[in-house]
Amino acid sequence: MSNKANEHKSIEERKKILTDKAIRFFDMYGEELDLIRQLLDTKLNQIALAYAQKNNIPKESIKITTRVKSLKSFLKKLEKSNWQNFNYLTEIAGDLIGARIVCWFLNDCYGVYDYINSSKQFKVHKETVKDYIKHPKESGYRSIHLLTDISYDRLNSGKSNALLSSIDIICEIQIRTKIQDVFGDVTHEFHYKEGQEFSKSFKKIEEILANQANRLALEDNAFMILRDIFMEANQKNNSIKEGITDTK
Repeated sequence: MSNKANEHKSIEERKKILTDKAIRFFDMYGEELDLIRQLLDTKLNQIALAYAQKNNIPKESIKITTRVKSLKSFLKKLEKSNWQNFNYLTEIAGDLIGARIVCWFLNDCYGVYDYINSSKQFKVHKETVKDYIKHPKESGYRSIHLLTDISYDRLNSGKSNALLSSIDIICEIQIRTKIQDVFGDVTHEFHYKEGQEFSKSFKKIEEILANQANRLALEDNAFMILRDIFMEANQKNNSIKEGITDTK
């Protein structure tokens, strides 16, 4: 058997072993992963509410969605790593548990990031922060990406008792505007659903997308006028309410 055939056989064997391993992990820890997702969702919604109140913007202007990467998506990532061995899923997928924060207004993307970064509930990995808003990808994709640890109380069951131990779990957070979110979904279809070779073969598509993204970025900046109006109106309403309360 040739070296090439041996290598192919070795990859196929590794693929089967690691696929079975991944399935066992998801079966064993699937429920726990969702509990961590719920914890992440709660912590981020608390931050979003605090930020909105502090800046006199509608709480609806910041939307949080969270998810756990599916087994199918994890296996795709495993395949891209050439079926690299792992002891735990996060060794392959740092975004195993993730959140997307969508803001109406551009400045709030940075404001929410600052709140997360300064919060004791999160430990941001500074070296992982990627600002694709200031430095867009070639396709025009814009977003802030970061990895962060959150503390989670894991149940360790023993023969005689069950104990809780605090551990740090890594999660991915993406922060973008509503306009960037729509554009990101479109580029995701091109780059991931169709495969990398698709984008390499159709560079013209990336040029069109980048031009479109630049035009949308101008709209994001224009929406900042609305933010100022919201803030001013809410400040006036709060002053009126405080005045009414003081006279009672």
